Amino acid sequence: MKLCFISTGGAVRGAMAQAIARKLSRDALLNLDIYSAGVEPLSYTPQEVIQVLEEKGYPVEGITPKGLQEIPYEDADIIITLSPEARDRCPYTQTHKRREHWVLEEVKDSSDLQALRKLRDQIEENVSSLFKIR
Repeated sequence: MKLCFISTGGAVRGAMAQAIARKLSRDALLNLDIYSAGVEPLSYTPQEVIQVLEEKGYPVEGITPKGLQEIPYEDADIIITLSPEARDRCPYTQTHKRREHWVLEEVKDSSDLQALRKLRDQIEENVSSLFKIR
């Protein structure tokens, strides 16, 4: 099963969701391929995002921002949009069995560690609920 998180730039919300979902799905023994992308992908993931993920043991390998064309978007089973822009710009395909939109805090300054931690914890709660764990 393929799960795709789609955000605006793919460098903050998308990167966090991918890292968190990968670890929690492995811990729950779920067989998922997890991807993230941005509708307007940035060129890097801010170091502060990596820092707050590593604080809780989330793996950060492979969480560089990608465009929709770089992931199996059209073949995804589950699409979760993480920003209004992504929700409005991501088309449905016939293979999408489920689609959700998560309303998340927007972090205006990627160097704001407290805001990033709050966002990380919010995404962690949403992913846990999605996977029905805890």
